[in-house]
Amino acid sequence: MTGPYPGIAADCWLGDQGARLYYASPKTFGPKSISMAIGQGDYDIIYLNSFFSVKGSILPNAVLRRKEKESHILIAPRGEFSPGALSQKTAKKKAFLTFAKLSGLYRNVHWHVSSEAEKADLLRVFPVERARVHIAADPVAISVDDHKHPLKTAGVLSLVFISRVSPMKNLDGLIAILKEVRRKVALAIHGPAENEAYLRQCKMLSETLPSNISITWKGPITPDEVRSTFARHDAFAFPTLGENFGHVIFEALDSGTPVLISDTTMWKEDGTPALRVLPLHDKAKWVRAIEEAADRDETGQRNARAAALGYAKDYASKDRGRKDTLAMFRRIAADRVSATSGS
Repeated sequence: MTGPYPGIAADCWLGDQGARLYYASPKTFGPKSISMAIGQGDYDIIYLNSFFSVKGSILPNAVLRRKEKESHILIAPRGEFSPGALSQKTAKKKAFLTFAKLSGLYRNVHWHVSSEAEKADLLRVFPVERARVHIAADPVAISVDDHKHPLKTAGVLSLVFISRVSPMKNLDGLIAILKEVRRKVALAIHGPAENEAYLRQCKMLSETLPSNISITWKGPITPDEVRSTFARHDAFAFPTLGENFGHVIFEALDSGTPVLISDTTMWKEDGTPALRVLPLHDKAKWVRAIEEAADRDETGQRNARAAALGYAKDYASKDRGRKDTLAMFRRIAADRVSATSGS
């Protein structure tokens, strides 16, 4: 969604039933409004859902430090320290990381990561106190909808890509892979264009595809449409440069849609056709995996869909996301109280 939510008042606190929300308009979203919003309450934790976002993380962190509230801060880098993420806008990120390290801008803050792998990425790039890094996977929920799936014809593949159209999600890499595929593939692309220049680049690349490959540019969809959209396709191809979790991957599996992903996420194969993890830069393996998915007949596809649903159900049954997240918040809040009492 590119505009404001309908019926929502901006630049003021909303709600009084145990939860209050503050929607900042683009014009006022800056140090002044952030400082004003923070000053209107006493908070145990202030959660920043990014590291490199200027308005969403860097400015709030700077404001909080001036108010000597850095012990309140919990930052979720959301995969921004993965090698793939750091390969985008490298010079700017290196410069900011150097400044952040030398200035102590992030001293005493807490960090939320989704996995041991994301923790390793963080510690490899940015020197933080290990005791202040908290692992809590994102919570998931099984859909209650009974999705309808189309019949599958051997040799033909209905492929889908649902994500932001940005270099990080590597849509151009997927199009380059499809150039080598020798089966009939129809790719539907759903998602907002984060970068218009990149979108144009992908569209120009798609014009070089052979006649057996077709692409339809669908644009953004609402969150409520994601699972039903996945269900209409035979497979989800996602050669992302990196994800800290990847809700969209779980949503595909929970829709009964098998997934082909790169080896830059936390997701693992389980020996079934539910999910294939493929080396990011091995184009030949990606081509083979897509052709194998295309070669499935209706029976093979039905088995793959059942495997995807089983994977999602099994993951959700073991999911500790909610429990671990609540424990993380309580631990940080308790540490802050202890520090305040002892000062």
